[in-house]
Amino acid sequence: MERPIRVLYLIGGGEFGGAEQHLLGLVNDLDTHGFHPQVAAFYEGEFAKRVRELGIPTTVLQSDTKSMGGLNPLRDLIRDWRPHVIHTHGVRANMIGRLANKSEGYPAKSVTTVHSNLALDYPAAWKRTLFGTFEKITWPYVDHFILVSHAMKDDFLQIGLPEKKMSVIHNAIELPLEPSVHVPVTSLRDLIGVGEDVTIVGTVARLHPVKGHTYLLKAIQKIVQERQDVVFPWFGDGDLHDELQAEAKALGVDSYVRFLGFRKDIPDLLPQLDVFCLPSLSEGLSLSILEALAVGAPVVTTAVGGSPEVITSEEDGLLVPAADPQALYESICLLVKNKERRLELAKAGQEMVYRRFTMRRLVEETTKVYTDLLQTPK
Repeated sequence: MERPIRVLYLIGGGEFGGAEQHLLGLVNDLDTHGFHPQVAAFYEGEFAKRVRELGIPTTVLQSDTKSMGGLNPLRDLIRDWRPHVIHTHGVRANMIGRLANKSEGYPAKSVTTVHSNLALDYPAAWKRTLFGTFEKITWPYVDHFILVSHAMKDDFLQIGLPEKKMSVIHNAIELPLEPSVHVPVTSLRDLIGVGEDVTIVGTVARLHPVKGHTYLLKAIQKIVQERQDVVFPWFGDGDLHDELQAEAKALGVDSYVRFLGFRKDIPDLLPQLDVFCLPSLSEGLSLSILEALAVGAPVVTTAVGGSPEVITSEEDGLLVPAADPQALYESICLLVKNKERRLELAKAGQEMVYRRFTMRRLVEETTKVYTDLLQTPK
C-alpha cells in the first residue's frame, strides 16, 4: 500500500458545529507518517481558519453556478492531488464529494460520516425530501459509512442501508493525559453578573429547533418559581435567536436566561458551570456532552440518539425523555438543590469520558476503515 495515504476531507464549514469540531480533532491527530490529510470546505470562516492554524492544507472551493456548486473545483483538486480516500461530512459535502469522485472514475475510496438525523436537521419538508432522496440515490457511490452511534446505525438499517457498509465509531474529544484543576481566564460569574450564591446551569448548542431549547425554557419557568438563585447562560448562535428571546420574555424568564452567542472561549467557561443541560430532540453523539463531562460538569440531557451510549443515567449523568419540560425541571432542580450529588455525577462522568472517548481511539478506528478499504480490490 502506498504511503503516505492521502485523505481528502470535505465539509461545508459554514458554521463551527459538532461535525466541524469532530473533523478538526481527527485531522489534528492523524498520524502524519502514515497519512497526509487535506481539507476542502465551501466557506471561508472559523473552521477553515482553525484547520490552517494546524498547518493542514485547506482549500475553500468556489461554489457559484459557474463552478457547479463546487463540483468543478473539487474535480480539479482530485485530479491534481489524487487522494486515496475522500471522506465527506454533511449533506452538501456528501453530494458534491460523491459526484466529483464518480465523475473522475472513482480514483478514491469514498467514506461518509453521518453525524445527525437529516430529517430533524431540516424542518422544511421540501428540503428533507430533496436531500433525503439525493442521499439515498448516491449511496452506491460510497464505499463505507461511519455512524457516530449505534442508534444512528439502527435508523439507517431501517431505511435500507446494508449493514456491511457501516461501522459505528463513537465521537471523541481532545483530552490531556489526565484532568487538571482549571484556572479561569475569564470569570463566568463576572461575565453574567452573579455571585457565588447563584447556581449556574448552562447549555452549549446552536439555536436550532432540533436542540430543544423551547422545552428548556418551559422547564426554567417551573424552576424559577421554586428557586430564584439560579441563572441559565446559553452559548451558541442560530436562526431561532430572536424567537427564543421573545419566548423567554413571554414566559417571564428573560432575566434568568443569558443569550451569550457564539464564543471562542467555551473551553475556559465550560468548567465554571455548576450543571450542564442539553435538551435536544435528536443527536448523533453530542460533542458538547463529552466536553462538559470531561471538564467535570454534571450533565442533564435527553435520552436521544447516542446519548444513552455515553451516559448511564444516575451513574455518570442524568437522562430524561425528549420534549418533556417536567422531566427537565425535576432533574435540574435535583442538582441545583444537591451539591453533593452534583459532585458525585461530575466525578463519575469525567472518569468515564477519559476512559472511553479519547481522540486516539477515534483516529485508530477511523484509519482502520481507510486501510481496510484500500486493501479491498476495486
